[in-house]
Amino acid sequence: MTIIDNLKAEPRLNQVYGRMGFKPGRHEIPESMQEMVDEVIELGKKLVAPAACYTHLSIMTKAPSRIEVADAFVIESEKVFKWIEGCAGIYLAAITLGPGIDGKVAEFSGSRDVTRAFLLNAYGAEAAEALMVELNNHIIMEAETKGWTTTKRYSPGYGDWSIDGQRGLFAVLNASEIGIRLTDTCIMIPEKSISAIIGTK
Repeated sequence: MTIIDNLKAEPRLNQVYGRMGFKPGRHEIPESMQEMVDEVIELGKKLVAPAACYTHLSIMTKAPSRIEVADAFVIESEKVFKWIEGCAGIYLAAITLGPGIDGKVAEFSGSRDVTRAFLLNAYGAEAAEALMVELNNHIIMEAETKGWTTTKRYSPGYGDWSIDGQRGLFAVLNASEIGIRLTDTCIMIPEKSISAIIGTK
């Protein structure tokens, strides 16, 4: 497994504003809130501790709606089976922003500062996605050096791939080394974390 701790979690401001519910031409940021929004974004930048990990595995067998990647990792999904068509291998990948944003959101919520809690949570969601895009791009570049092409990423919980698929993914990808753990219901902690697979041909 490869661990990377120098990727950037820098979402575009327009995407952050959109996640916060502000959209140019429709729902502009009120002047009375601009200072708070700016303050929360700067706070979010200080709280993130980006970390990522990934590994690559060969696909062992494929059958309709079932892909065996390793002894502990079997994907049962018709959509993933079609998406992975023609692939000989799969990257397993995960990122996290660390516990900082989750902790501060909980703190704001506990003190009933729901506006700051909402804004910071929105910033964290976009920062996590930005970090996953960075890891995705890193994987694409690595794959190209090996002469592979890659598919788009796909995550447990999307389409007909059950969220329980996280268990198999995490059994192979030791994401605990970057601070991610799974709850009994397969939710990642810290919450500002993303896992995915990327096929290779």
